[in-house]
Amino acid sequence: MDCKLIIGMPVYNEEAALPKLFVRLEQLRRQFGEALYLCFVNDGSTDGTDALLRDYVRKHPNAAVLVHPDNRGLGEAMRTMLSHTVRHFGEDDILITLDADNTHSPELIPAMARKLRDEQLDLVIASRFAPGGVERGVPLLRRLYSRGARLFFKLLFPIPGVNDYSSGFRAYSVRILQKAFQRYGDNVVTSKGFACTAEIIARLGKIGVKAGEVPLRLDYDLKEGRSKMNVSRTIGGYFRLIRAINYPSARTEPDLPALIERNGEGGA
Repeated sequence: MDCKLIIGMPVYNEEAALPKLFVRLEQLRRQFGEALYLCFVNDGSTDGTDALLRDYVRKHPNAAVLVHPDNRGLGEAMRTMLSHTVRHFGEDDILITLDADNTHSPELIPAMARKLRDEQLDLVIASRFAPGGVERGVPLLRRLYSRGARLFFKLLFPIPGVNDYSSGFRAYSVRILQKAFQRYGDNVVTSKGFACTAEIIARLGKIGVKAGEVPLRLDYDLKEGRSKMNVSRTIGGYFRLIRAINYPSARTEPDLPALIERNGEGGA
């Protein structure tokens, strides 16, 4: 692979899921070798997550942990991750974001990266709504929420090639992220919670993102523990996004938290 592949994972209290995720990530290490970088954002976990992540990056090159001392929400974790990527990697590199709860399959990552490069896209979404997409074990309320979000954002912020605005399993070209930070600065993500996934896409849509999708097999029945998403709060966040995206606040420079654990060289 002639570019770097960064796997970015926000993490909050995933002590039970991380050992299984680490096993699945090893296959990617064997496939991509030194081109693969792992970036975890520990968003104020209070269980054994921090110890597991520190131990992992000590043993593996090109793996890093960024730490929030307290829980700030998914939006802040994503902003930290995106800012770190823009600062430390080049425009030809690729960032893949996925959940660390073992519901997203890392085995899909090579196909996402290949589609982004071969079709010269800026964004590839692992989508439940692409032909062949499957949801396993997803509660009815979550299914209704995701479909409502799809209709809501396709109406207000239509982007060719995008059907799943709430999936956080994505491939971004670092080039489009650099462009977004040039346009929005630290305001590229203003949502604190799960509404950030839709906010990021909507903001990219304003700067001319070229997007596509691959079918996602969402294995929600593999999730350890209860969902951390508050559906009613997330829906409220969606309505607040209408103003935030159409009437953006002043641009500010990104403020990146300290990188507290590092193993390996070259951008991580």
